[in-house]
Amino acid sequence: MTPGLRTGTVVDALLDSAARTPDRPAFHVVERSEEEFALSCADVCHLVGRTVSGLRAHGIGEGDRVIIVLPTSRDFLSVYLGCLYAGVAPIVAAEPTGGDVSRYAANLRRLAAHARACRIIMPPESADRLAPLLPVPVSPPGELRGPSVLLDSPRATPASLAHLQATSGSTGAPKLAMVRHGNIVANVDAIARAIRAQPDDSLVSWLPLFHDMGLIGISYALHARIPMVLSDPVNFLRNPMSWLRLISRYRGTLSPAPSSAFHICARVAQRRPPSDLDLSAWRVALCGAEPVHESTMREFQATFGRFGLPETTLRPVYGLAEATLAVTISDVGRPYSVDRVDAEAVAATGRAEPRPAGDPRTVSMMCVGRVLPGHQVRVVDPDGAPVPDRVVGDIEVSGPSVIDGYLPEPGDDGAGAAADGLRRPDGFLRTGDLGYQLDGELYVTGRRKEIVIISGRNYIPDQLERFVEAVTDSPRTPAVVAVGVPDPTLPTEQLHLLLDERLADGRDRQDLTDQVRRALAEVFGIGGVTFHWVGRARLPRTTSGKIQRHLCRKMIEERSTASA
Repeated sequence: MTPGLRTGTVVDALLDSAARTPDRPAFHVVERSEEEFALSCADVCHLVGRTVSGLRAHGIGEGDRVIIVLPTSRDFLSVYLGCLYAGVAPIVAAEPTGGDVSRYAANLRRLAAHARACRIIMPPESADRLAPLLPVPVSPPGELRGPSVLLDSPRATPASLAHLQATSGSTGAPKLAMVRHGNIVANVDAIARAIRAQPDDSLVSWLPLFHDMGLIGISYALHARIPMVLSDPVNFLRNPMSWLRLISRYRGTLSPAPSSAFHICARVAQRRPPSDLDLSAWRVALCGAEPVHESTMREFQATFGRFGLPETTLRPVYGLAEATLAVTISDVGRPYSVDRVDAEAVAATGRAEPRPAGDPRTVSMMCVGRVLPGHQVRVVDPDGAPVPDRVVGDIEVSGPSVIDGYLPEPGDDGAGAAADGLRRPDGFLRTGDLGYQLDGELYVTGRRKEIVIISGRNYIPDQLERFVEAVTDSPRTPAVVAVGVPDPTLPTEQLHLLLDERLADGRDRQDLTDQVRRALAEVFGIGGVTFHWVGRARLPRTTSGKIQRHLCRKMIEERSTASA
């Protein structure tokens, strides 16, 4: 870091960059219209200054909270960074995707009440439809643009609340994590050290900005003082290969994505092979936000290696909103690694015993690396005592990236901010995730709340799902959801499998389920499995695409009640 730079917040980093290198490229924004806009550091400060002026004119100031419902755009950068400068805490929410507007409005009302938001900012067309259904004023971003003011003394400090980040909601109702400016700087600085940041790095991202993996990317680019290509996620949905073409065109060195994005691109390229990609500059591809599968990594590398993709680029990672973003990152100096373990031993004894590849009882566990510099991670038993290597336990993390609590629900006296046993007395965060360590590196096995318990044995849903996909030769993933439902006659759970209807395209459903029954009984000793064929669109998901197993369980229970 250059001596003398102010680094208390990412806003400080932006102001320093604008003062020292005003013409340096900051963002290249590819909006939903596919129009592209290049912004220098000075351009970004000008946009932020206009928003700061508009916030003041509307009486929105330090300590207030606003909800941002905007596509990836210059408007988003202006409003989000303007809020950070002014000490206003934004909550970035997903846009409406069609369908039931009243349901979307109801969700936004709950979010506004929880966050105690004073304003919702959304595009004019959405504002016109939704404003009558919402309890707080709704403004298009144009209303918050005033004459640009000089940015000299930001209200934000490291201790200030930067933004409120909704947790994934995969195991229950989302909470609002209180992420402070100091948390963000600590996390992006630690990420930079973990990936061995280079001065000529450039970041390419299409990730949704309501998701922490997308939003913190903006802060990373500002703090590291590197250019960022920022594309709207709709561009990826229209054409997944547009992501890789941006990396090729702009010589991107850093570009993160969830496992499913790597899977989709590999499949698209296999159907329509590209001919003009150059991925040789792509140095680090952080892969997280959902379980990372060896088959996906192997398929992606095999598909794009011929376009120059280095074998050390794909980097499985682990993180969560309560730690701002990243917790562990696998070593960028070597290819990703996999631990092959005995699935039955994991279920029966909670130990990840090594097992040869190719054995039907072997499952692959992806290494997600070492904890970030300046942080600590441990795996503990239910009493909080650290467990030996290869013993599955609760993952806990501590360090300056870890938040100090959730925003209390309305009516809470304030003590709820750090409720739900978020931290242990020694400061370690209870993540709710399970995993084990080996030689200082972490392997994540699943969420404690999602474990399926059958006759006293703990089965990891993701392992069961990948096993069934392999047995059925599924051409897509995820195609299976495993859920444990209490058996009304026995003190155990029964395994229910939700199967994507497309699994049976051209095949007999009964033959497939019989095949899966035999395989589960032979490898895991699991019997009494119930199958549900469902359309992909009917599987409940979070806004970031994660399966909500608690709602899957509710759907199964409702089906059972209806058929009783």
